[in-house]
Amino acid sequence: MAVRWIRHHFSGTVHHYRDGEDLFAEQMREYRGRTVLSRDGLSIGSLDLRIVSVRPSDDGTYVCSVEGAAGYAEATVELEVAVVFPHFHF
Repeated sequence: MAVRWIRHHFSGTVHHYRDGEDLFAEQMREYRGRTVLSRDGLSIGSLDLRIVSVRPSDDGTYVCSVEGAAGYAEATVELEVAVVFPHFHF
């Protein structure tokens, strides 16, 4: 089974997982060390990707594609990053 998350407009790989291994060779430099594919739900079709240290530039459309013995499927997710300003109490 292969799972690939890409940035829609850039067609760049955000995370690639195949046959039990994360493949980082083609990962976009901006995401290196910041993505984790949750393996807990792989057997039931949950392909959650976590991006740590989210940046405003991460905002946008992501496409998850899955290819395996049963065929090919694709889903699109829109990530909206909101910048939160700190509150100061005096």
